[in-house]
Amino acid sequence: MRLPADAAREFSGIELDRNKPLRFVLDGRSIEGFAGDTVLTALLATGTDTFGTLGDAPLGLGEGFAPLIASRNGTPLPIDRLPAADGAGYATIGPRKKKLFGGVRSLGHRIDEHRIPVWSGATAEDTLSADLLVVGGGIAGLSAADVAATSGKSVILIDRRPWLGGDARYFGPVGDEESPATLTVALIERLKGLPNVQLLTNTEAFSFSGASTLVHRIVTEAGSSRGSVVAITAPRIVLATGSAQRLPVFAGNRLPGIVSTVSAYHLAKRYGVCLAPIALVSTQSNYAYRLALRLHDTGIAIRRIIDARINPQSRFVDFAKASGLNLGSGQFPLTATVTRHGLSVAFANVGTSNAATTLDTGALIVSGGFQPELALWMLAGGSVRWSSDRLEAAGHLDHVALAGSALGYKSLQACGQSGKVAVAQLFGEPIHLIEDVEIGASFETPDAPTPMAPATLGTAFLDSGASLVRRPTSGALAGGQALTIGDVTASVALGLIAANDAAAVAEERGAPGGPLVASSWTPVPKPAPEFPPYLAGRFGKDPRRLHLIVDDKCQFEPGALVYSNLGKRDAMTAIGIIVAAAEPGGTAIVQASADTDRFVVETIQGPSPARIKS
Repeated sequence: MRLPADAAREFSGIELDRNKPLRFVLDGRSIEGFAGDTVLTALLATGTDTFGTLGDAPLGLGEGFAPLIASRNGTPLPIDRLPAADGAGYATIGPRKKKLFGGVRSLGHRIDEHRIPVWSGATAEDTLSADLLVVGGGIAGLSAADVAATSGKSVILIDRRPWLGGDARYFGPVGDEESPATLTVALIERLKGLPNVQLLTNTEAFSFSGASTLVHRIVTEAGSSRGSVVAITAPRIVLATGSAQRLPVFAGNRLPGIVSTVSAYHLAKRYGVCLAPIALVSTQSNYAYRLALRLHDTGIAIRRIIDARINPQSRFVDFAKASGLNLGSGQFPLTATVTRHGLSVAFANVGTSNAATTLDTGALIVSGGFQPELALWMLAGGSVRWSSDRLEAAGHLDHVALAGSALGYKSLQACGQSGKVAVAQLFGEPIHLIEDVEIGASFETPDAPTPMAPATLGTAFLDSGASLVRRPTSGALAGGQALTIGDVTASVALGLIAANDAAAVAEERGAPGGPLVASSWTPVPKPAPEFPPYLAGRFGKDPRRLHLIVDDKCQFEPGALVYSNLGKRDAMTAIGIIVAAAEPGGTAIVQASADTDRFVVETIQGPSPARIKS
């Protein structure tokens, strides 16, 4: 399943060195690959695409859903993050079935339930420290690290993947934006040259405790990889964790050969891998057409692009038509089943529940909407709320700031700007407006909701990755299950969770590795500015800061104007303002020329006398 070395669009694998072939042994079978492969991508390239079976149903291998490998000198290693090493011998961890489904296609594991990574309860072996930790190496994270480092702050940037750059290349530029590839490469090279920056790939954050973030890190030296848990101490954190692509819900939606459009892009672009030489593309957005065109250019036979929208408009749709690709609209996947030669996929017309078309294919590439990745935000103590068709961040944390598509930004420009704004927010610097430019709906048909089959004709999962939550055949979700944000979002779409309850359910039952626990984070103490910068000069050059009270109970609201106890009261004659509540009264800044210790504070209830607290 390896694309040719001269594949168009750099789909030969930009992470690979094809001049350095390698071979390793996994569970007794010999696997070939190239320098730059992970163990997972080498397996997929040689046709092994099945983790094992859950009951009688086979489940496909993929990023975030693959077995761990035993390690002699550290924590177990996930094969989707483990660099393949020439001559290595690996053994996967977990129960195996005696009779393998799919023969050489399967690793043969018996998958019983969601398993929490074994390092989630481990203690740190080492400690790193910096002024700022950035989680996520996409445009927003790289921009945050860049602006912080160039201002002299020490920065550690981590990403769970073996490479930096995020998903920006999948989406491409908007309008006349700079190419994502050009921008990310330039940022990465600049950061590599700065002495106050550490870039740590293959590093996954999984816990916050006190002033430390615990991460699982894979380090490769002299061809040997080792996993360890490291504590990163940083008083301020930018979470540029991006968005997760949602899984369309239909029977058989996690069979081998089914892959999301984002994962399919990275497999081809980074590692020159496509799951089959013939593929169907099922989408509800325009970006899947762009991917289909690029795969078509490499020689992959795109049997059909099927869109849940009716007659969508897009430059990518026009390009696909001009390239002779077969297009269909107004349909969504209903069921997928395994055949001798791949998959058989039934599609239904939108608004119906019966199969209208059944097509055979080697691989099914599916597209769903995007849900901001907020699990770490919640783990740090942040809140979420339901908005339209997704969960969004809510509230504020003094020590943590979100950036990029984790905040809902879409354009390359806005994601980069938001990384810089997040740093400014954390360090008390001026914040600038973020402009998120999108192409108008008259030129690009907006995305449709993530496809949801109206009836379950077999096992259907609510999310991809480590989650194994299945859609119930009737009734509500089973209690006590740990739910990913994707599980919660799908459950709302299916009517299993009320939209008003989505935030509470996500905060109570969703986190990396299991149910959320209360964060032990404490806010980083920040001295209050003597005078808020937005009031500079409003009450003279050197105003006084006073604690004003009226009695031992009344509190003054921030923003209440302060007047002399003599003369008329209107906004232009105010001599001060309450800038912070206090117990009792409030903290005010008052012009220095006000030679009095008696004042009037204009509260919501009316004017109140006030004096300086002795």
